[in-house]
Amino acid sequence: MVQTIEVLNDVSKVADGSLWAGVFVVEIREDVLADEFTFEALMRALPLASQARILNKKSFHDRCASLCSQLLQLFGCSIVAGLNFRELKFDKGSFGKPFLDNDRSIPFSMTTGEQCVAMSLVKCVSADEYQDIGIDIASPRNYGGKEELELFKEVFSEREFKALVKASDPCIAFTYLWSLKESYTKYTGTGLNTDLSLIDFGAISVFPAEGASMCITLNEVPLVFYSRWFNKEIVTICMPRSISDNVNTSKPKLYNIAFSTLIDYFIENDGL
Repeated sequence: MVQTIEVLNDVSKVADGSLWAGVFVVEIREDVLADEFTFEALMRALPLASQARILNKKSFHDRCASLCSQLLQLFGCSIVAGLNFRELKFDKGSFGKPFLDNDRSIPFSMTTGEQCVAMSLVKCVSADEYQDIGIDIASPRNYGGKEELELFKEVFSEREFKALVKASDPCIAFTYLWSLKESYTKYTGTGLNTDLSLIDFGAISVFPAEGASMCITLNEVPLVFYSRWFNKEIVTICMPRSISDNVNTSKPKLYNIAFSTLIDYFIENDGL
């Protein structure tokens, strides 16, 4: 689903406090960022500490991916909060997950894939109803084959592992299951501090081409997971069932944002 910046602006100007959920995706354009002027101009949109972390990345691809992720975070929060990106203030939770300090009623989650970066956001009614969300991108290229599947046995529940071994296409089943688990750790903010084997999604052996929705209760919290293909990678969003019910959808809209749109946004709002 491709939408334009005008549609995103319309969403940000909702005046009646309506709930909204969506996913913004931007392709990592190394060819564009290879231009030193463009790279430096976009870097100036970020705080000096963020610039330093990007420049410390070892590879050019990692620097580009990190820059795109930081820009998308500013872009998404600015659009949905209705604030200039220079006004945004961020803080981090106990495990390092960032949140928008200006408006706790707008939870978001970031993820980086091989080809793109993505951001899931929810516009809530009030900060009193704040709940977290999570997102992950998983690539089939991370699957090393059945001979390496045994190496991952400790991160899957017994039911999950048995289903993977018997799956007709274990590569796709593995990618789907991995995105589910990772999106949940992004939701909790615990990341690698979580025992993934305790997150049991059951006997998953297939992933439909049109995507999939799942409702499951984990740690006594009813959750909704929505997964779909994007550029040969699986994007999975995790959100509390209460948010999904209020938004009246288990399928948040996905906005494929052109990198040129991202550049134009920062030029228009900061004169880069």
